[in-house]
Order: sequence, then C-alpha cells, then structure tokens
Amino acid sequence: MRITDQIIRLVRIANKVSSTKATSKEELIRCACQNLSDKNSDITTRTLQRDFEYINELFGIQIAYDRSAGGYIIKERSKSASEYEILLQNFELLSRIDNDSVLMDCVISEHRRPPLGGCFQEILDAIRERRVIEIEYEHYRDNSRVAKHSIRPHFLKESQQRWYLVGYNEEDKLRVYALERISSVELKISKFKPKKAKDILQIFDNSFGIWADENMPVEDIVIRYDKLDSRFVKSMPLHSSQHIIEEDENSLIIGLRLRITNDFVMALLARSRSMEVIAPLSLRQRVEEIYQEALKRNTTQR
Repeated sequence: MRITDQIIRLVRIANKVSSTKATSKEELIRCACQNLSDKNSDITTRTLQRDFEYINELFGIQIAYDRSAGGYIIKERSKSASEYEILLQNFELLSRIDNDSVLMDCVISEHRRPPLGGCFQEILDAIRERRVIEIEYEHYRDNSRVAKHSIRPHFLKESQQRWYLVGYNEEDKLRVYALERISSVELKISKFKPKKAKDILQIFDNSFGIWADENMPVEDIVIRYDKLDSRFVKSMPLHSSQHIIEEDENSLIIGLRLRITNDFVMALLARSRSMEVIAPLSLRQRVEEIYQEALKRNTTQR
C-alpha cells in the first residue's frame, strides 16, 4: 500500500470516530478505504487495531470499542488532540479534493493566509533534534526592527491562519514568533532538554490565540449578544471556556474565563454590532475607548 493511502486512512478513521457517537467496524473500514488509489486496500480487523495504535501514538486520540454504545468511540484525548483534529479535518478535505477533478473546481480556499516562510524545514529539524537555534526576526511593533534571538524551540502552533514558533529565549522566558517574520535560522551544535509539554500547553489553555503572558491575570468575562449574533457565537465559540449563562428569545449572555489580551479584544470587536461587555468593568472601558477613537477617525463631520 502506498504511504499516502495509509496516512489518508488513519486520518479518515480519526475524523469518523470524532464526528459520531459510535461507529461500527464495517462503517469504519468502508469510510477508511473509500476512493483510495490502491484498489486492493481492504483492511482486516487486525489492521484496524494497528491503525488505532498509530492514531493514539501520532495524534493522542485513543479509540476503543464500547459495548453499550454499540461501536467504536474516542475513549481518551490527550491535551494536544484538539489541535491535531483540526489539522486532520483539513488534511482529509484536501486529499479528497485532490483525487476528484470535479471538486477541484468547486472548492474555494482562503487566499490571504500568509506564507510559512523559507525557514520552515530548519525549524522542524531543530524541534525534532532539540537543538538551540538563532533566528533573525522582524518586530512589527518596534518600527520593523530586525533582531537576533537565541531560542530553544518547543512547538509550532497555529492561530488565526498564522503559524508560530513557541520556545524559550536565553532568559528562559516563553516567547512566540510568527514564522513569516523569521528571515533566517541557524542551527547550533548545543542541544537542550525540553520542558514538559503539559506545562507549556496549560499556559495557552487560558489564553486566546497565540498570546501566552503568564503575568496577565485570568479573568471572568460576561458578554451579551442579540438573537442574530448569538447564533454565530454559539456555532463558533470564542474560547473553550465559553458557556451560556442566560438565553431568551431576544439575547444571549455567555461567560468566559481567560486572559484579556489584544487578540481577544479584537475578536470581540468582530461582532461589535450587538456585543455588550457586562464584566469586567476594565474590559468594558477598554472597548469604549476603542469605539470613541474609531468614531473620531471615521466621522463624516469634517
């Protein structure tokens, strides 16, 4: 079997089990083998079990048979599984389009995603080999100054259609760098012992997007939306901590718990048509200042 077919099969199995309450063995096999380039790609029960082991090892998704549910379910997810599941969905979509000449002309992709940068492979090698790197990085907020940084690279993380390098600098502080702003990467001979992935990922659990400043407090936030915007907010939650506090025929009140970063405030403003900050007061004041400054810039009274 071609290696690409095997990868596609693993992705399809993981996506299928993730999207349903329980899936039978027959349905999993049918879904996994559909339209593969290898026409002799039927798989046995033993092969399916081996695929489950690969999926758990690669993506942190443990699949097991549940007698009460009458099919295979996700028994356990690792902390990083949710990140992988998004990538797996995108991979399956692209692989299906690539094998269908009709779909290739009928699916319109996003065109404003920035490039990964020319140093992508070097960064992957450094993460795999646990090697210190020196990068040249453009700081947009500092008049586009280009500076060198010595980094112990730990992760690549996607946020809002951009990829970021997550690592520790010489002062042992966690830092995040957008890949498209890295102009050069030099792999050093020295290696490092990585910090526990669990500890690093927990920092992002309480943050929106890529900001991960541990010094910022985690706060309880309460937001109100009208009936129309509430549908969008419920179908695409702002954060994993989002929950419904109150809902009636006219409005929705949600609660969140996270750090109030610039990225989060910008995300709130995307639905400013009906969005009302109830708490905390500091966030309400911050949004008010943004509105007032925007009104001055965009007034039609000259």
